[in-house]
Amino acid sequence: MRSTTLSLISLLPFMGHVLGSTACKPKSTESVSASITAPAVAAVATDGTELTPASGSATSSAINSEYTTAIDTGNDEPTMAPGTHSSFTFKQQDKENCDCGYKVSGLGDIYMPFKFQFNFSSIPDSAAFSGEDDLKEFGWRINQGHHVGGPSSNGTKWDGTKLIPENIYQCLGDPSSLSVKNGNLQLIVKGGQTPSDHMNCPEIIHNNETLYGIFQSEIQFSDVTGTCQAFWLNHTIAGQYADELDIEVLGGAINKPNDNQPNPGLWSTNWDPNGNPNDPLNLTRSSGANDNFLPTPFPNDPTKGFNTYTIAWVPGEYSPRYYNGQEVNSPTLYNAIHPQELTVNNWSNHVKGWSGEVPQEDSIMLVKSVLFYYRTEQFQSLPEGCKAEDVCIV
Repeated sequence: MRSTTLSLISLLPFMGHVLGSTACKPKSTESVSASITAPAVAAVATDGTELTPASGSATSSAINSEYTTAIDTGNDEPTMAPGTHSSFTFKQQDKENCDCGYKVSGLGDIYMPFKFQFNFSSIPDSAAFSGEDDLKEFGWRINQGHHVGGPSSNGTKWDGTKLIPENIYQCLGDPSSLSVKNGNLQLIVKGGQTPSDHMNCPEIIHNNETLYGIFQSEIQFSDVTGTCQAFWLNHTIAGQYADELDIEVLGGAINKPNDNQPNPGLWSTNWDPNGNPNDPLNLTRSSGANDNFLPTPFPNDPTKGFNTYTIAWVPGEYSPRYYNGQEVNSPTLYNAIHPQELTVNNWSNHVKGWSGEVPQEDSIMLVKSVLFYYRTEQFQSLPEGCKAEDVCIV
């Protein structure tokens, strides 16, 4: 690393260039801890831009550069399997100095060096956004013009004797489909769009590559038929790997079945890390308990208020998901192994069986807040100079 007279925050703008020297295309260099007051297709990775650390209203808490040489914490990673951590909550403490990172006590004391916390009520209500950088200072990137979700087709179909052309229906990122109202981020798929290969849909990405972490959000879903709404981790090496960890619901089939989807509930899906991301219609995936490709029924109506959704991405074979602190049916195959970015979106590809036909009225997904504890490729364990007792317990 560089001179110990510099803080880690000051080094972060250069970290993306380090990543760029590997197979990994840099999407972000921001590694700050901000505290502000059965699927038919896989989602397609979006391109990104570099982001230097936030300033102003975003505050940071990260490891000093003099401690950047990683050492073994002396503790093995906790073993995760279905049911071993059937419930989970953060036990946060108000502690200003967490430069040595965090120990997540509810998940076997797994260590995470960084924290990112954001409440959308901390910024003024706004009309529709206009560009990908409108939330850049707060650690977010807005998808503008890149794929959101997956396509309906690869452009051809088999008519029994030969391949013939077929329309492709898909969404592209549209900043004007996002806004902040009453302190909540609105992700709006506008109703009545003509099915096409350039429908407008919202997507927002945490502007930092992570490699393991606990990702939580307060979300209210829309029950308008015709979209897939997702809180998920997306691979950052576009065109090379395909791993994802997804939490998704289908509007109109959240609490009860409909003509589009006979299995209502919360979908948890992993995608094969070594699949071909350039062939999203034929990727291998795993979903549900014992990989049975079934969702978890909701115990309440998640369209009537905010609920907490958590992805616990940890090393090993199993990364559980949680709904209001209770483990849901989560896949045991294809855990992600490559860098990921936390992504939230709402999209349609006009396909029966998954998103369904495009909605005829606005589908409005609401996000109140997020809370992430995470690692990066560079920082996986307790830094040199830190002791176990210096780590904050959450």
